[in-house]
Amino acid sequence: MDVSQHLSIVTDSSVDLPAGEISRLGIEVAPIQVAFSTEYFRDDRLARGEFYQRLPGEPRLPVIAAAMPSDFLNAFRKAHARGEQVLCLINPFESCSTYTAAYSAAVVAKRDNQIAVEVLNTGRALTALGAVCIEAAEMAARGAKAAEVIAAIEEATPQIDTYLAPATSEYLQRDGRISIYEMNVGSLKGTVPLIRIWGRVAVVDKSKTQAENIDKMLARAERELVGAEATVVVTHGANPDGAKKLAEAAKNRLRCKRVIVTELGPSAGAYCGAGVLGLGFCPSLVKLN
Repeated sequence: MDVSQHLSIVTDSSVDLPAGEISRLGIEVAPIQVAFSTEYFRDDRLARGEFYQRLPGEPRLPVIAAAMPSDFLNAFRKAHARGEQVLCLINPFESCSTYTAAYSAAVVAKRDNQIAVEVLNTGRALTALGAVCIEAAEMAARGAKAAEVIAAIEEATPQIDTYLAPATSEYLQRDGRISIYEMNVGSLKGTVPLIRIWGRVAVVDKSKTQAENIDKMLARAERELVGAEATVVVTHGANPDGAKKLAEAAKNRLRCKRVIVTELGPSAGAYCGAGVLGLGFCPSLVKLN
């Protein structure tokens, strides 16, 4: 990355991007927090395999909390070494805690270090937000400024999405909000859900098998992207073979600029469980630069 570029990108670890992509694009990541019944972890200190091994035996689902303001501040300072401006891309999840943490860190960064930080609630989360971060970082590497990247994201927003196909509805049941999740599709008894992560968690469909939901997930991606070239992120919970097959299917059915495979972290892994497969996508933003 060119240290003289105008802009650098910051996000939090809920995007679950592989370390290689983060390093390649110079994206700075603030770790979210994960609390089991007896232990607390920063996300960057909890291996995905360990998380899924522990999940079935926990008396309750882990509590997921936003990254600390101090971690965002550290990320902003590192990002500023690459670019004069810093754009922090965050998810919209159901409370403003992430925005509050990022914004308070931005205030300190401006006051103490004269670092200009723009915090953008993207309205998207998880793998879709990861895809957005990749596209934004590529725009930044080509000289784009924050306003240009924000405009490109806003234009592309209707074509940015995340879907998850769990192998079981067990963890949604344990989450305690199953009646809310079932409002759109009816009882999940004897079926598995198809989940959409947008401004909130929503069950948008159901099927007898995970394979049927994967086909529905790909069909939805086809309709939303409308043939646009896209960065596609395939995610999984302790299911690398399934992720490999989904990645191949995505290449066959979507116009992929790239397909990245990653492991789903605690943000959604807590209520999806091991075996889950997911897809996030963002159309190419570079063409708008």
